[in-house]
Amino acid sequence: MFVKLTHAVLRELQSDGYNVLTSVNTVHDDNPTYMPEKVDDVWEWLEDLTVTPQSQPAILVIEDALNTMLEKDLIGAVWIEKHWKRSI
Repeated sequence: MFVKLTHAVLRELQSDGYNVLTSVNTVHDDNPTYMPEKVDDVWEWLEDLTVTPQSQPAILVIEDALNTMLEKDLIGAVWIEKHWKRSI
């Protein structure tokens, strides 16, 4: 199910080993939906992405978002597994 993107959700995902949120939406979409991902090296993974100016995907590095974004600036929703035990 999709849940609203918040710091609490990001912390929970990070504690489960996820470090990136990917999306089929672009950075220009008002309400992106994200899928959590686990990648070995976030910055190397980002460098390897092929992005064109017309299709800049909405990607969120979880640690970066927690350290630099205010709660009010987090927009969109993220997919979580139904069995996920949320403490939020």
